[in-house]
Amino acid sequence: METAKRTIIRGAQVYDHDGDAHKPPHRTIVVEGDTIVSLEDMQPRPGDEVIDAAGKLIIPGLINAHYHSHDTLCRGLFEELTLEMWLLYTLPMGANRSKEEVRARTLVGALESLRCGITTVQDMLGLVPLDESYTDTVIAAYREAGIRAVFSPMVWDVPPIAMVRHQDSLPADVQEMLGTTAMPGDAQLEFLEAQFNRHPAAGRMHWAVAPFAPQRCTPALLQGCAELAETYDLPVYTHVYETRGQVLIARELFAQHDGSLISYLEANGLLNPRLNIVHSVWISRPEMARMAEAGAGIVLNHLSNLKLKSGIAPVLDLRQSGVRLGLGCDNCSGSDVQSVFQAMKMFCLIAAVSDPEPGEPLAQEVLRHATVGNARSAGLQGQLGEIKPGFKADLVFIDLNDVAYLPFNSAARQLVYTESGRGVDSVMVGGQMVMAEKKITTIDEDALRREVADLMRFFIADYDDVVKSRARALPYMREAQRRVWASDVGMNRFISRTL
Repeated sequence: METAKRTIIRGAQVYDHDGDAHKPPHRTIVVEGDTIVSLEDMQPRPGDEVIDAAGKLIIPGLINAHYHSHDTLCRGLFEELTLEMWLLYTLPMGANRSKEEVRARTLVGALESLRCGITTVQDMLGLVPLDESYTDTVIAAYREAGIRAVFSPMVWDVPPIAMVRHQDSLPADVQEMLGTTAMPGDAQLEFLEAQFNRHPAAGRMHWAVAPFAPQRCTPALLQGCAELAETYDLPVYTHVYETRGQVLIARELFAQHDGSLISYLEANGLLNPRLNIVHSVWISRPEMARMAEAGAGIVLNHLSNLKLKSGIAPVLDLRQSGVRLGLGCDNCSGSDVQSVFQAMKMFCLIAAVSDPEPGEPLAQEVLRHATVGNARSAGLQGQLGEIKPGFKADLVFIDLNDVAYLPFNSAARQLVYTESGRGVDSVMVGGQMVMAEKKITTIDEDALRREVADLMRFFIADYDDVVKSRARALPYMREAQRRVWASDVGMNRFISRTL
């Protein structure tokens, strides 16, 4: 039997969630195959690779618990739009694209993630069309890049127009711009199950189930998702309470479920430890308590919520409720960056201004959310998020010679408040060095840049056509938005201003 490759990493300071968060000790990390086997130094044997990591801080690979690769090429195209208006543009620009473009956009997101120390992405992908060849393209791209992926093509059998409260006020052609048709739910569930069997989870490839949002799914589809998750032992991710309008949708259209999207999910078998609801800007305190009691989780996405005018998630209430938390970076056009460093800093700053009283250190807490917590969201607890024997060797090497660590007073605080991603020197995923001394080793980055430049000529032309075609919709969408804000929902998620 062939012996697994062994790598011995010496000389680095190694971050331990339960150890000294400010001055981590120097440790040796021994990796066999894709797994950490020891934190004790040992004599190399013939064929071992020995890495001198002196001057480095090694942290667990960061995990992005909410991401959509379908709009990677839309980065920088949008500003000052609400979520519902933003969907007018992003939905068509992510659908029915060439396989060449799908491959390139997947690689671009993976490349940025690796350069920012993200070793795992949870790609809640709008895969349109739901076609096996497109699934194959995405999975092949992730394998090519060497990043770990938790892949979940989104399913929905209620048309996208359901995202807009007061949709009846929109002319028929404007409604059609957002989408007024849907694929039958049973066909989508069959597609998902077929993909789980065609590409069984193995190595760095993992699956999840992703009903788009409760209001976008019939009870039959939600129940089918719950059954798939149970059968294949998978986590579930869904968008819940991202905007104020979604509170009104819940109260007005789901009255039989106490006006609560959480009750609707529970009625259809999804309120359990597998569930992760994404955003939760407008969730109520009683609903948080129910989530916590059920062992369900919430994935916060402050960056996109702020940019898309959705409001500020109630961090203090969430932390006090005891619900488990994770962090995401969301769309490349919704936050414009795949950086868990930015997400961690934003979490801490919002948590700080949510409570005037001094509290427990936030940097150590958020590092747990971004690693251990996000691993738990994917059902990968005990495998990812810590540097311990038995865990996968997903490691990020931080260069302590970077000015962000001059002087080096606290690993946790400087990672969260100071690190921009510039200090990421090398990245290991599953025991493979996918970035070494700032050079990506798995793909030809220059070739990808040329490929994207060629694709963007056609992409931007299509985008310009979409912008022109959507101009008629804007005044109607603005008026629908104003009607939402005219309704009192009994909570505020915006910063007050003096008039």
